[in-house]
Amino acid sequence: MVTSAKEEVQLLVELMKQSNITHVVLSPGSRNAPLTIAIDEDPFFTVFVITDERSAAFYALGMAQQLKRPVAIACTSGSAPLNYFPAVVEAFYQQIPLVVLTADRPTEWIDHGDGQTIRQQNAFGTHVLDFYHLVQFFNADKKWQAQLRISELLQKATTKKGPVHINIPFTEPLYEQVETNGKYDAVLVKNPAPVKYLSEVAKSEIKGLIGKSKKCMLVVGQKDKNPELDHLIIQLAEEQKVAVLVEHTSNVHAENVIEPIDSVLAIVGEDSNYKPDLVVQIGGAVISKRIKKYLRDSGAKVISVNQQFIFSDVFQGLVLSLDVELLDFLHFFREAVSGSGLSLLGSLWSDAKVKMLQKHHQFSANVQFSDFKVVETIMKSVSAPSKVHFSNSSMVRYGLLFPNLFKGEVYCNRGTSGIDGCTSTTAGAAIIDSESLHILLTGDLSFFYDSNALWNAHVPANLRIIMVNNGGGDIFNIIPGPSSTNQLSKVFVAEHTYDAQKICEGFRISYASATNQEELENELQLFLDPSDQRAKVLEVHTTGIQNSAILKSYFEELSQK
Repeated sequence: MVTSAKEEVQLLVELMKQSNITHVVLSPGSRNAPLTIAIDEDPFFTVFVITDERSAAFYALGMAQQLKRPVAIACTSGSAPLNYFPAVVEAFYQQIPLVVLTADRPTEWIDHGDGQTIRQQNAFGTHVLDFYHLVQFFNADKKWQAQLRISELLQKATTKKGPVHINIPFTEPLYEQVETNGKYDAVLVKNPAPVKYLSEVAKSEIKGLIGKSKKCMLVVGQKDKNPELDHLIIQLAEEQKVAVLVEHTSNVHAENVIEPIDSVLAIVGEDSNYKPDLVVQIGGAVISKRIKKYLRDSGAKVISVNQQFIFSDVFQGLVLSLDVELLDFLHFFREAVSGSGLSLLGSLWSDAKVKMLQKHHQFSANVQFSDFKVVETIMKSVSAPSKVHFSNSSMVRYGLLFPNLFKGEVYCNRGTSGIDGCTSTTAGAAIIDSESLHILLTGDLSFFYDSNALWNAHVPANLRIIMVNNGGGDIFNIIPGPSSTNQLSKVFVAEHTYDAQKICEGFRISYASATNQEELENELQLFLDPSDQRAKVLEVHTTGIQNSAILKSYFEELSQK
């Protein structure tokens, strides 16, 4: 076997192998040739080649999301690393492990007008867990230092969950190769993540807060499915003392959990009986803007558990922040709640959910073909073990209006909530989990923005993309503000007349379209057939329909007493 003649690359590759980093997404370039040669020649690695670095990084994000361990990305110098930035930031806030390898020009040539030479050191700033500038080493001490620092970064990516950045300046020649037996004399220094249990002081604080409270709520943000953890959450919901609010991205399914949140809130209104005085927050991002405002206005005290930032306070009531194992916390919390004098707030919210569902079904049974009806039809049509991915903006908001009947896993890039890499992330996830259909429900702007996700040789056959084309960014017709300006159609909505057919033809992706309810239902049957081993796009046209007006009437209907 051959490898790069660069010894620093041989060291890096060996430590990556010892860290079990098996998947690498490469982008073409010359300056990163030493990385390309060393990684691609080694049978340990599964290599993907994606030209567009922005798309490549999101592909890696989706892969790491499914693997639950780091995926590496490697590119050339200059503007190429900067195209990684959106995915790096998303990985940082979603706490998904990425190892970012950027080739660089020799340091002495920076700011001298040489091609593809920019200031790359620490280019991602505070949005990575750590940064290391790996230079060529000429003695044992430099090699020793490099081994320690690379070990440190790879371990941080694995245990702290997030992106790390290694920048490597390469001098020419770049393509020199040497024979190797596949091993290099290096040892990965390991630093296992500590297990953090509740202290007696923390238990006393929790009991004290529960003892002073009458109405308690648990809000579960974005998280992976976890049977043991989910069982505890469901038990809390069934016991009815705690109102347990979840979103589809919480991946918790049970009759007594409260979802869809925004729809139930429309029933609850301003009735103070529903307002908690103690809120426990677990999981990651919460999508609902309404529940954030509702809890901020409630004045409730907040206990946050395992948040990315210790003093993160999205509900503006933080009094206790705990960095402990969630299972340990929930076991203790459930016991403390069971022996408390808390009211049955969960029961009250469950009654509101029942009323909401009655009105919801009545409205949806009579609503015309629209974004609302399209998303409802899709949500009813998908079944496990399919996995659903939502793009950001209006599609995820529509999705959260409907009960999660299919009980499969749900994903969305809510780290930064951008529309820029949703298709690539879904495709990366589908590559790893080839046994399930991965279905992306996306809007037109998000789809066109990330259409380069289809421009590579790795587009998986189990990828299904449903694109709702309403002729622009309809979210700006929904949120307050843009409609009061002269720029609503031109700038905010960015109205257009494009469709996806030619894009799909150009990238050799199966394409179908629907313009009414009957066509949608007919096409979905073929579209969701897992035996058809082709990546597919289904474009649903809703341009010209008053989608925002229908959504407004939905909430008005729910709010009527």
